[in-house]
Amino acid sequence: MESALKIFSIDAMILVQGVGNLSREHLTGWKNQSAKIAVIHPDTESAEKEARKLNGVIDFEFTAEESPGKKKKQPAEILKKVIEESRVSPKKAALVSEDPGFISGARRMGLALVIGIRQQIPGRRNLYDRGAHLVLERLEDISVYRGGDTECSFTQNLPNVFTDLNKFETPFSDRKPVFFLDYDGTLAPIVRDPSSAFLPEQTRVLLKSLARLYTVAVVSGRDMDDIKQFIGLDQLIYAGSHGFRISGPGGLYMEHEKARTLLSELDRFEQHLRKTVGKEIDGVEVERKYFAIAVHYRNAPPKTLDRIREEADHLIGCNSDFKKGRGKKILEIKPSLEWHKGKAVEWILKKLDYSDPEQYIPVYIGDDVTDEDAFRTLSDDGIGILVGTHSIPSAAHYQLRDVEQVNKFLHYMVHSA
Repeated sequence: MESALKIFSIDAMILVQGVGNLSREHLTGWKNQSAKIAVIHPDTESAEKEARKLNGVIDFEFTAEESPGKKKKQPAEILKKVIEESRVSPKKAALVSEDPGFISGARRMGLALVIGIRQQIPGRRNLYDRGAHLVLERLEDISVYRGGDTECSFTQNLPNVFTDLNKFETPFSDRKPVFFLDYDGTLAPIVRDPSSAFLPEQTRVLLKSLARLYTVAVVSGRDMDDIKQFIGLDQLIYAGSHGFRISGPGGLYMEHEKARTLLSELDRFEQHLRKTVGKEIDGVEVERKYFAIAVHYRNAPPKTLDRIREEADHLIGCNSDFKKGRGKKILEIKPSLEWHKGKAVEWILKKLDYSDPEQYIPVYIGDDVTDEDAFRTLSDDGIGILVGTHSIPSAAHYQLRDVEQVNKFLHYMVHSA
């Protein structure tokens, strides 16, 4: 059974750049859900060819060339014209396109949802790098539902790993998997007190067995030493603070050099947050990580986040060395560096000489919005598995329902090897 993940609601205008993969049924289905449809043809010949399919279905029609045989307009110019003539705000519009130029142009214009279509896996990461919120193999993987007189909800459908194990396992026939897993919400249930997020013994046994067969890494926003203590298995690789600090068997070790220079400033931020939101708001917990500060507000009153943001903005100010990050009921202050869980995964693969996509296939499993960096990084040459759901489009290929089903997956991988 596929799990639906609601990702956006907009007063919908759907811009379709190229309609080669769209059936009339697709367009009619979207139209029936209150969506206005604008189609951008690559040229006049394509517009004439698709005329019968589009008749009576679309609201606006444009071509990318000035006139037959003339030079094509730039994507940004075309998108601007579409938005102006349709009189729809970019913040209430979505784009579906295979073209990297239109993807990046739509993001610069601030469209609410930008969907890339890529039927072949190589090239998906390029569309993500260009700014796509979501890259799909098939348009069937996203649904449009009416949510009011003018509102449409876009729902992403991710297949569960166990719905088609044969398809999931196909890449393993000639490539060896390398496993990367988040901790909270993936290996251990999310709990009210972060210091009590203990690893179930059954999961520890499965990880130990899996590590006898394959390379296994845990990639977490938690501090690396905390993760080591929770899991207690020397065979694993540990990447803490979203990968700013990594250690593993055989002397594997890395600390992000630039991030080290910011530790004293993080000390100052920590003291300030403990004296302000840490004391002023019941239920708020300030956690110092090696390369970040996390403010947990799961147990705090509603609307606490606004106050925490205010203090974080005050601390960071115009300091470009730091940025805010979000997780599940967490706000973080961390180094504003081009480094994240996806970069950490790439570093580990390269360091262990596992970067050859013809020999190894990385499998990343996580539940948090911060895991999306890893999913996007592996969108061409790996497998991303989202645990549960979250509030943004996911670059994962598959889904597992919850921590219990992650355990079932680990058990399957151990006993099917």
